[in-house]
Amino acid sequence: MSIAFKELLREPRRFAPVGGALTLLVVLLVVLGGFLDGLELSLTGAYRAHDGLVLVFDADADRQLQRSSVSDDLAGILDGLDATNGVGSLDQVFTVAGGDGRGLEDIALYGYGLSTAVLPEPPPPGSAVVDAQLQRLTDIEVGDSLEIGPTAEPVTVAAIVDDLSQGAPSVWLATDEWRRVVSLGIPPALPPPGTQHALVARPAAGDAVGLAAELSAIDGLDAVTVDEAIEALDVVQQQSSTFEGIIGVTFVIVLLVVALFFALLTLERIHLYAVLKALGARTGELLWGVAIQAIGVSAIALILGCGLSLLFVVLLPPELPLRLVPSRVVQIGSGTMITALLGSLFTIRRLLRVDPAEVIG
Repeated sequence: MSIAFKELLREPRRFAPVGGALTLLVVLLVVLGGFLDGLELSLTGAYRAHDGLVLVFDADADRQLQRSSVSDDLAGILDGLDATNGVGSLDQVFTVAGGDGRGLEDIALYGYGLSTAVLPEPPPPGSAVVDAQLQRLTDIEVGDSLEIGPTAEPVTVAAIVDDLSQGAPSVWLATDEWRRVVSLGIPPALPPPGTQHALVARPAAGDAVGLAAELSAIDGLDAVTVDEAIEALDVVQQQSSTFEGIIGVTFVIVLLVVALFFALLTLERIHLYAVLKALGARTGELLWGVAIQAIGVSAIALILGCGLSLLFVVLLPPELPLRLVPSRVVQIGSGTMITALLGSLFTIRRLLRVDPAEVIG
C-alpha cells in the first residue's frame, strides 16, 4: 500500500489518462444531475410550496390535480377533525397572462384557500400572488396590473414569490376569485358547483405522513404527502427515468474506464508484482494498493470535475433549467468513488495468477 501511494504521488503522469477521462465523466454526471434536478424543481414548485402539508385528491384521480374533484361536504368533514389544523381548496387550470404592453405568457393559474410557509394568505378579490419566474419573463412588479385568460380579466400583483413554477410560471388567486376568473374565461375548466379539484390539510401534530394515512381511510379520498404527489406526476416520472438511465450508463462507462486502465497497468507492472510476491507480499496487499490508487485518482478527478462543472454552469444561459443541488453532487461523488473502486477490483484475477517463479524465471 505504501508503494502504491508513493507511486501515485511521484508519478502522477502515469495516471493522467484515466484521471482526465474520469474528470470529463464527472463533469457529464454533474451536468446531467443538474438538468434532472432543475427540470424536476421547475415542474414541482407549486406542490413544494405546500411542503409539510397533506394534499387530498379524489380516489379515482390517480393523484392528478385536474382530474380530481372533491366535494365541499368532505372539506367540511376534514376541517372538523382533531387531526387537522386548517383545510383549504386547491384548484388549477392552464391559461395565459399579459397586459400593459407585455406579450402573452403561458401560466398555471391556481386558486387556493390555505397559506403555507411559502404562500402568503390568499389575496383579496382583484389581486394575485405571482411566481418570480413570471416577473423574470415580463418585468412585472408589485402593484402592476396583470390580465389573465382569454377575456383578459385584470388583477393587481399583490406579492411576488420565488419558486412556484409548475412547468410554466404560476399565478395564485383566492379560491372565489379563481372561480370567477375561470368562469368568465375558461368555463369548461371550472369544477362542478360545490366541488374543488383538491384539498390541502395542515396536520395539527405536524405529522403529514400520519395525517395522510388517516384521511386516506375516508371513503373516496386519496390523501398523500407532497413528495408522494410529486412522484405521481407523469412528466416527473418520465424525465426521472430517462435521466437516471443516462446517469446509470455513464457510471458503467466509469467502471469500464477504470477497469481497463488498471488491467493494462497491471500488465505493465507484472514483474514488479512478481518481485513483491517473491519478497512475501500477499495478493490482498497488492489489490489494496491498486484500490488506493483508484480511489486517489477518482478523488482528484472529482475535485477537478466539480470545479469545471461550476464553471460550465456559470457559462450556460440562465434560462436553462439546470440546478446544482448539493445532495445530488454528493450522490454523484460517492457513486464515482464506489464505481472506481469496483473497477479496480477487476485486476484481482490477474494478480492471483502472478507466479514469481514463472515471471522472474
